[in-house]
Formats: sequence, C-alpha cells, structure tokens
Amino acid sequence: MNVSRFPRAAVIGVAMALLAAVVFYMAWQWRRDAAVGEREDLRRVQQFVLKDREGKEVRQADFAGTPVLIYVWASWCPQCAEGLQDLAVMKKEFGDAISVVAINRAESHDVAAPAGAIPGAATGTVFLLDPDDTYYRAIGGFAMPETMFVDRAGMIRFHTRGPQSREELRRRTEDLLTFCEKENVC
Repeated sequence: MNVSRFPRAAVIGVAMALLAAVVFYMAWQWRRDAAVGEREDLRRVQQFVLKDREGKEVRQADFAGTPVLIYVWASWCPQCAEGLQDLAVMKKEFGDAISVVAINRAESHDVAAPAGAIPGAATGTVFLLDPDDTYYRAIGGFAMPETMFVDRAGMIRFHTRGPQSREELRRRTEDLLTFCEKENVC
C-alpha cells in the first residue's frame, strides 16, 4: 500500500462527504423555506400559552381570525434585534391587517425584558417569553430567528429559518395577505 496516497484519498473522501452534506442541507433548507401553501403538508401552527413581559398569559387562540407573523428570537442574536426592528416596520406598514408576535426563547424575564433587549421601535408587537424554550422545540427550531407567517385559520403559509431582509419580510407578508384574499381563507 502506498502510504503517500492514503492521506490524499482520505482528504478527498472527507471533502466529498462534506460537499454532499452541504448540498443535502441546502436542498432540505430550500424545501423548508418554500411556501407551505404550495405544498401538500400545510400544517396548523403550534399552539402556545405564554406570558408577556407584564406576566399576562397570551394564547395562540387570541390571534384567531387575523394573519399573524410569529418571530422566535433571543437577545444574544444580533440578526434577531435587526429583525425585531423590521417587524416593527411591517406592523406599521400593514397595521391591523396583521398581528406580530415576538417570542423570546430560553431567556429569563430579567434578560429578555429589559429595554436594551427589546427595541423601543417595536410598537404594536406582542412580546412573549418562553424561558423553557418549549415553543422553539415544538416548532422544530434549528435556526435563529424562526419566522412563521400564519393565516386567519391558523395554518402556516410560510416558515422561514434564519435572518431575512426587510424586503423579504414585506414580500412574505404581502404574499400571505394576497393568498388570504384570493383564497378567501383569511
């Protein structure tokens, strides 16, 4: 056995395996971010009962009848802070046509609730705390942030993982509202 060929072959094999894993992940990610309304596996949004910053219980059912953007975030995530500001812009642009719910994951009230953790520009956004990270696990979360666009019937129409630009959020929100109007389900 030629000793000099073995390490090179091993490196090539590992590189090919990594490449295959990346391609698989990208294909899977693309499928996960596709419009759920165009797929057969349309699913109902995960129900929750969480507390807001003042300790009041808020339920998923409280938003029935209104399209909802659900945004799962954490204060340690820099992209999440930017996304919260973008959500505030979406709420301002679309007004009462949508509800915006920001669920903080796995942080205590002391960490998640201070003014520094929640941008003041997020007027109109409902902030909820999930210190046990129950909701994130229930939705199969693996990226930060996770954003779900839910119709009035409680069905997830789009689920995106990772940061999005303001333009992407706007487009998805417009798509959700257009879908709702066209299909008369929202």
